[in-house]
Amino acid sequence: MTIRVNIALPVLNEEVVLEDAVRQVVDACAFSLPEEEVTVIISDNGSEDRTAEIGKRLAAEISGVRYLRVGETGKGIAIRGAWQSEEADVYVFMDIDLSTDLGALPDLVRTARECGGMAIGSRFHRESKVTRSFVRRLVSFGYRWYLRAVLRTKVNDAPCGFKAATDEVVFNIMPFVRDERWFFDTELVIRAERGGYEIREMPIVWSERAVAGRESKVNVLKLSLEYARKVMDLKKRLK
Repeated sequence: MTIRVNIALPVLNEEVVLEDAVRQVVDACAFSLPEEEVTVIISDNGSEDRTAEIGKRLAAEISGVRYLRVGETGKGIAIRGAWQSEEADVYVFMDIDLSTDLGALPDLVRTARECGGMAIGSRFHRESKVTRSFVRRLVSFGYRWYLRAVLRTKVNDAPCGFKAATDEVVFNIMPFVRDERWFFDTELVIRAERGGYEIREMPIVWSERAVAGRESKVNVLKLSLEYARKVMDLKKRLK
């Protein structure tokens, strides 16, 4: 039986990296998922640069690539829109900077299917190889500690932008996820875990990426404070 895979690439003003990233993802799928029916969805949540132009051109040129414009800004809105637009057996999302090496993609898909829940690339896995700044490492450890302390989760790296979920999780859990921005996938993980689905973390090769001409969308201090608030809000909702 052919396995259908939906890969969401949420983007916002990513004209600098979009074409190269999409072609890398397509090539990786052709090489490592040759038997699967893969759809790569460029999910644009409000870009004001040439992202739309590039995305539409890539969709016209490359089989299996689609461009989707969603109505509002928010990574969660972009992922949800992409996943809802094309039915699949396994739903994947990854950050467009491709910090996670795509060599892990087939294992991500296979692991999600095997466990029946979600597979997550984990920078805290003992076999992972991670290159990042001291500040990013410190913030990541802080997120991990805080999430585990407040929500009692067993997941080590819920924020990592390299995840796969089965159709069961997407159909049964995603409708209850309320966050529509960057916390979307963390909330999905926590709700899936609370719902009894197995969450497997797998080793990855992860590198902090800096690309000339691409502005970082991460304000570490602001994001940390917002993360703390969102975790507490989720705790209240889960009660």
